[in-house]
Amino acid sequence: MADRGDIDRIRELLLLHPKGLTIEEVAQELGINRSTASKYLNSLVFSGAATIRKLGPAKLFYLREHLPLKHLINCTNDCILILDSDMVIQEINENALLLFDTAPEKIMGFQALHTPLAPLFDEDTCQLLKSLPESSGAESTGRLTLGCITWKLTKKIVPLVFQSGNFGAGIIFRVARVAETASDTPQHPQEGIDPMYARACRQSSQLNTLFRRFSQNQLSLAIDSLKKMKQAGNPGMLRELLDEEALILENLRFHLNLLEEYLGEEIRAPGWYSLEDILSRALPLQKMAHIRFFSDVRGIEVFTDRDCGRIFSTLLENSIIHGKKVTSIRVISREKDGDLSITYEDDGIGIPDKDKPSLFEWGHGIHKAHSLFLSRQMLAITDISIKETGTFGKGARFELSVPAVRWRIKKDRKV
Repeated sequence: MADRGDIDRIRELLLLHPKGLTIEEVAQELGINRSTASKYLNSLVFSGAATIRKLGPAKLFYLREHLPLKHLINCTNDCILILDSDMVIQEINENALLLFDTAPEKIMGFQALHTPLAPLFDEDTCQLLKSLPESSGAESTGRLTLGCITWKLTKKIVPLVFQSGNFGAGIIFRVARVAETASDTPQHPQEGIDPMYARACRQSSQLNTLFRRFSQNQLSLAIDSLKKMKQAGNPGMLRELLDEEALILENLRFHLNLLEEYLGEEIRAPGWYSLEDILSRALPLQKMAHIRFFSDVRGIEVFTDRDCGRIFSTLLENSIIHGKKVTSIRVISREKDGDLSITYEDDGIGIPDKDKPSLFEWGHGIHKAHSLFLSRQMLAITDISIKETGTFGKGARFELSVPAVRWRIKKDRKV
């Protein structure tokens, strides 16, 4: 049996020499004979921990590079689930989490049938998983019902072998929304709808509901004002009521325009967009003749809504209108533990502490704070958060936190 201590020493030695070592070099470094070094090196190769590269007559041994699976499974529009032989969930990608509206800590390490993913495992799927690794896997189509939504499901199951040598399975699946009649017959399938698009649809529906209720409230106020006009006893009271009516209708028009600006007529799935381009589209919309602007976001792409530029336009507008003495604005990007932190800051008067808790809530302020509410909702579709961390009297400071899987650096970025 191989001496685990010597194997670990060889592994550590190869780690220090990423370009590889020959059998003779390993034997010399560790003070062991050549045959022992050869035996242990080949053992590492057979286990998949090391590999061999030929350099003329010599053989170089070096540790095999292992890319964490989580770095790959989020680079696709499909949903991916990795199970061990007991159907315990080992890995899951972002799309699958979004589809089942759950979080990693609620399912990782749990038996799949005891998690929100249970609807994915019909009888045929369970039987196929039990037959692995003898089976070579299979593909199937069917239905997946989550709540009141029914999806057309395309599923592929493949056998896997973990580094430990244990067997497992990978489930790769995608869904498409189908419309159903009372007879449960699918009609007009809407192909290509991914979980992220479904989240955008839910967000849009919630915002439409909110605006509809607000509009109904404003129309009720307008009707009450008209009734009062009929009963007005003098011209002075009538003028006051007319001014009140004009204010109500103007407020309603503003919010309808705001709804159109943020939601538009078509719901679109998020995508990868250049942060530099987003800022470039936002800047011309504001009057900044006497304000210096600086940013260091070149080469960075963010997975977000196509109209994310409106968010920065809102921040710029708030700086110009409410900052009062703003002379400079900066947008800085920094990596923090894999996530991306985007900081927007100005040198204006800042935001009073008493206003910060409700800054992103609906109904804060007169008009423009509704834009901050909508900005937060738009960013949340792709798990981007925003908060205000400035100091009153020194300037406003907004921090956007972008998860690691929602940003990247373009390959052609020039340093």
